[in-house]
Amino acid sequence: MNSYPHEFLAHPQPLMFVAGLNSGSRGRSNSSASTSGARRPSGGTLTVLEPGSSGNSALTTPITSPIPRNDALPDDPSSDDTVSAEKKADEISKSEEIDGNDKEFEKLVYDLRGALTPMAGKGKIWLGQEDRRDFRIVLVDKGVRLPMRKISPAASSLSQPSIADIPTTPRSPLSPLIPSSPLFPDGLIAPVWVRKHAELVPSVFVLFLRLYEAKPFAPSEDPDVNQAKEAANKAMEKDQDDQLIREIGDRRRRLGERGIKLTVVLMASAATLDSPSLDPRLSHLRRASALSSKASLFVLTPVPADQLPDFVQSLQDALYDSAVEYYANHAKRVRRKRSRVPVSQAAVNPAATAATGQGPRALGPQGWAVRYDWKAGWFAEVRGDFDVARRHYEDCWNELARMFSSTTTLPPRTKRWAEAKVLADCVAVRICKLLLYDDQGPRALNPFFVHLKRFGDLSRGWGIGEETFEFWSWIARQYRIFAELLEMAQQSGLRIASLAPPVFPTAASAAAPVPPDYYATPISSGNPLQVLQQPAFYYYTAASCSIQRQLRYQEALEAENDALSSEAGSTSGYVSTAPGFANEKKVDHPALVIELFTKAYSLLKEQDHAQNRMALFVAFRIAEVYCQSGQHEMALRFFDRISLGFKRERWSPIVRQIRKLWYECAQQTGNVESAARLLVEMMCPDSGIEGEDRVALQEDLLSLMKTTTPASTGPIAVELDGQSSLLQAQAGFWKAESTVSKSVPYQLALQCPENVHISDIQFSSLRVIWSNEREDTITPSEGSEAKVEIIKVDLGKDSKASLKWTEGKMIVLNGEVFAHAEEEIRITGIVLSLKQGAWDLEVRLTPSDLSEWMIPRGAITPVQELSPYVNFIHQAHEVDVDVTHHPSAFVGEDVEIMVKATNTDEREMDLALSVFLQPGDEEDDDGSTVAVEDQVSPTLIKDISFGVLAPSSTANRTIVLRSPIEGTKILDISVQSTIKLPSARTLSPTLYDQVPSHTEEVNRTVVLPVLKPFDVKMGVRYSQRLADNDGAQAVVGVLVNLAGPRGVKVEKIELEEDSAEDSEKSDVKLISSSLDEDDTFPQYWDQSTSYALSAKFSLSPGLRGGTVGDPTKVPAKLVFTWRSDTSSTSIQTIHNLPPLLLPPPTESFIIPTIHLPSPPSVLPHTPFRVILSILNTHPTANATSISVIGETQDGFVWLGSRNIILPPLKPGQESTLHFEMIALSGAGWVNIPKIGVYEGEGEDREQVDVKGSKMVLVRP
Repeated sequence: MNSYPHEFLAHPQPLMFVAGLNSGSRGRSNSSASTSGARRPSGGTLTVLEPGSSGNSALTTPITSPIPRNDALPDDPSSDDTVSAEKKADEISKSEEIDGNDKEFEKLVYDLRGALTPMAGKGKIWLGQEDRRDFRIVLVDKGVRLPMRKISPAASSLSQPSIADIPTTPRSPLSPLIPSSPLFPDGLIAPVWVRKHAELVPSVFVLFLRLYEAKPFAPSEDPDVNQAKEAANKAMEKDQDDQLIREIGDRRRRLGERGIKLTVVLMASAATLDSPSLDPRLSHLRRASALSSKASLFVLTPVPADQLPDFVQSLQDALYDSAVEYYANHAKRVRRKRSRVPVSQAAVNPAATAATGQGPRALGPQGWAVRYDWKAGWFAEVRGDFDVARRHYEDCWNELARMFSSTTTLPPRTKRWAEAKVLADCVAVRICKLLLYDDQGPRALNPFFVHLKRFGDLSRGWGIGEETFEFWSWIARQYRIFAELLEMAQQSGLRIASLAPPVFPTAASAAAPVPPDYYATPISSGNPLQVLQQPAFYYYTAASCSIQRQLRYQEALEAENDALSSEAGSTSGYVSTAPGFANEKKVDHPALVIELFTKAYSLLKEQDHAQNRMALFVAFRIAEVYCQSGQHEMALRFFDRISLGFKRERWSPIVRQIRKLWYECAQQTGNVESAARLLVEMMCPDSGIEGEDRVALQEDLLSLMKTTTPASTGPIAVELDGQSSLLQAQAGFWKAESTVSKSVPYQLALQCPENVHISDIQFSSLRVIWSNEREDTITPSEGSEAKVEIIKVDLGKDSKASLKWTEGKMIVLNGEVFAHAEEEIRITGIVLSLKQGAWDLEVRLTPSDLSEWMIPRGAITPVQELSPYVNFIHQAHEVDVDVTHHPSAFVGEDVEIMVKATNTDEREMDLALSVFLQPGDEEDDDGSTVAVEDQVSPTLIKDISFGVLAPSSTANRTIVLRSPIEGTKILDISVQSTIKLPSARTLSPTLYDQVPSHTEEVNRTVVLPVLKPFDVKMGVRYSQRLADNDGAQAVVGVLVNLAGPRGVKVEKIELEEDSAEDSEKSDVKLISSSLDEDDTFPQYWDQSTSYALSAKFSLSPGLRGGTVGDPTKVPAKLVFTWRSDTSSTSIQTIHNLPPLLLPPPTESFIIPTIHLPSPPSVLPHTPFRVILSILNTHPTANATSISVIGETQDGFVWLGSRNIILPPLKPGQESTLHFEMIALSGAGWVNIPKIGVYEGEGEDREQVDVKGSKMVLVRP
């Protein structure tokens, strides 16, 4: 993007001037306000807005440079009064002693400059979402003077050529109507206009001033002295505040004339900030200086440097709306002027103006429309209204396109024509950028291609078509700028799909994009141009166009050389008439192309695999450019790095082209090693070299080896693989699998393809490379004329072959291979060595799979499929493992699992047993164990030896499983068999050599359900007693069945009661059971057996006829003592009886009822009686623990007792209670105090609902 003015491309930001932070000054504001509005020019350097020494110095007002510097900014006073006041204040400030506060403020000023200086950098072309509301902040001196807004055209036209009808109204110094303007008389827009609003005229002016603070004085014993000092301090404070008000007011007035917001930041100490008089003082300062009430006055105290960025950000947020309003006002004025521009160009006829001879031609209506549209778009963009800005830029571009359509309005190859062309390119870039801001990537292609199409057609009309280097330079520049724009957008978060384009872009497609109306035409398939590609795609396109630019330049250069070589040209000194040809000679075209290709390559390398293949091609284009530009060393490096990748991708056309260019570079650089490699590769089929050139390759190789010496002393390797190799190599084995120590035939065939001429090359040796580090070497022998030469290869013996191939000849190597251990063997490579003098050239081939087996009578195809490898494995161990066990097990039982191992092999082997008990569904250990011999484990037992078994011998081992809970147990049983292998032959055996062995494994899985031995069903029945304290009885019935399919021997059944010390006081007691009279045990039970028993318990009485008991406590345990057929000891199984508890009814059987006087009316302060009746409705149980409580209530007083405990009520018995109370106040219907009835004691106490009316009428 450096080809265009940075001002036309940079994203505009609101400009903020910050004054009052001069690092060389300290103390309060050193300047007082001037009472005079007169200004005089400064002696400083003129800015770019000034016309120079020959022009009128009144056109612009000089200002000091707004660029921040580390030293103090130079003072630039606006009047003599201001200068004198500042000098006086400086003298006073310098005479003051620097105290601690001054040091704090100097540190604050220094930190503020450090925080603000980085924000004054050069504008960026792309701004991220979070940076678009930031200001461009420039540190300036307090005496900075802004450029003049308008000057009189007549005052600046004294020394300039006149034009007809110069207006007399004041205009901007940059207006085309001002003779001293750089745009006079027909310029459109200049970068200096953007620089004026982006760097020289702020939207917000922030002024830092020091708030005066009186120094504390030492108190005196005399009160009058203290009052006098305090009065002097207040007078000084008022005087300093008045000076501050005049300074702020004068600054506000001057800035207000231009609509610039003034914000004052007063620097004060923390003590002043806490003073209660600060707020009234600040209010007085703001009102007296006529500052606005919105974001115009701030107070800043010395704070750490790391907190200042937050202050700066808050300052920007507070002033952003004011800046937007400032630029909105500018935009309104521009739109107002734009609406006054005539629509028809006939309003001002440039041709007629030129014909009158009244002076230079003035800017026409279209030019003014371009100016206003550009300005409106710029002001909208700085406000953040991107959609409005884009529409204004589009109008600007359309007007420019109409202007270029007329060679009368913009004559080609003039200064104004070049300026307008640059402006059109920049406007197109800004339109694309604004669309990308809205994440509308594909939409950005439309204006980009429309711009290329329109101005490409215009260029052809100007005589700058595809045949000129200027055209391709312009096209390449557009694609490069678009690629850079996309790259910046991606860095800010824009996501572009990584789609591989269907074809590589070409310069022809870039120069002639689709017409604009194409995008409005419905099509059935997608067009690649409508899909936004990665930036690398457009960098590549720019590089392709730059190559065309170089070609057209070379054509122009050849034409110039031809003209100069002629007699007439040499006499006259021919000079090319092509525009810009002299500058084009200074361009390093190869470096430019390589730079663009390198950018595309680096971006493609970061993408996925599909884009990496494109990166490989771009790397080839870079090497090609290096080669064509004569940089052969760099081309060699690239070819050496990328050639393997193209071979791996099987990109044959590029591989052939690489070889051709690579060989050319090797010849130019004298790299004989690379030349030899390339000659061998070019001898291969499909190398692209045919006819006599192919036949001469072997002679070139032999001649090279005779006449040159390689730089390296080691072998020079040439890697060849695939079907298009120098020789077609095939290797295979008779079968794919064999046992150890048995040999397998193999065959290797090497055949010379058709059109490969190597008959004059006699190879020195042939080596066969194996995967097991074996190597066979074939030495040359006398040549054989046979088309098929079969050679027998024996391990450890020398073998000979002709090692010379004619077209179609085949050399076949037959042999056998075997192994002492398990391994996979294959032929991994073939090395043909060619030695001559100092040369040692190795041609390395990779064999493919053998398809036919060659014998002297010809090729045969065996029944089994030939294999590219042979896998040697050990002979499988023949072991028979038999596992026997019961179909199920009982809980707590020791179950035996018998493992029987039989050696059915012909070899002696060592057997070992391992058992793994899989965990159950529960995470915690359930207590299950497995045991083998003396080893017990909850999970795994390893390496229980069976011993060494001879052939046909058998060994047994017993596994014992015990599970305390019900479930399914899974055991993994593994029997490992180990056979010692014959010792491998070693040259120097030692005592520490280990005997090789081979181990195999036989696995079995046992699934054993573990069942409960007894299925116990229980039921409970309660019987109620009528006596007062007898409680109830419970009878528990038990029915027992056998749960599993196996029978068991039950030795006895016992009923064990709770053995606690307080069993005598227990609420549940065992009275009797049917087991007391049963003496028939032991018994044998099977699945048809059922056994019943019963037990009687007594229960203590509880509430409402219920019983006392613990719902979690077991009253007794049923203990079974039994054994199975395989058990050696007795096993006990315990079943708990259910808890015994008769719950009370959910509703109470007592019914309390309130009876009020009849009628229910009472007099105040007069006792009245309330009767409560309680009835026990239970048919059999007494109602015990009944209590009555009368509650207090405002307005009533109880007479007598109100808390009563009733004796037990028999079934059907009713009790009556009498209460007396007095109503103290109130009138009308009121509730009497609440009477609560409760049944039970402690935690069992419950409230019973009381029936009856509870309201009485209190008469006045």
